[in-house]
Amino acid sequence: MIEYEQAIDEIFTVFHDAWTTEAPAIVGYVPGVRYQGVEEPSKLPVSVYWARVTQQTVADAQSTLRDGVCGQRYQTNGLVFIQLYCPKIDSEGMSNGRKLAAAVRNSYRGKKTDGGIWFTNVRINEFEPEEKWYRLNVVAEYEYDEEG
Repeated sequence: MIEYEQAIDEIFTVFHDAWTTEAPAIVGYVPGVRYQGVEEPSKLPVSVYWARVTQQTVADAQSTLRDGVCGQRYQTNGLVFIQLYCPKIDSEGMSNGRKLAAAVRNSYRGKKTDGGIWFTNVRINEFEPEEKWYRLNVVAEYEYDEEG
């Protein structure tokens, strides 16, 4: 069992661990990250790679009845989104973006955290380029149990 805030920390830690170990081999540095709920004072320059990480609960359903000894159990399902921004001024921007996306996807694919969060249906989505960025998203579905 895991509590909601601990679950978010574990979900984001999976990303962080992959990003800090894999990204430097791809782009030569650890790109900046913007996390949900953390205000940042400035925008990142258009010449660097960066990511935005968010999560959203989709369902939080009761899965057991209270039996007098144990509390009720709830099953939480959600999505984690990793938006990758790759500079168009870098001639390798899209290629490196695909490598970054694959590294992030692989960090979630078929994995389960110590707190019991498991990830399924992990995928990469590519979008039309924006004015200054190539953009890719990695999306993973997650599930965990919480006692209430």
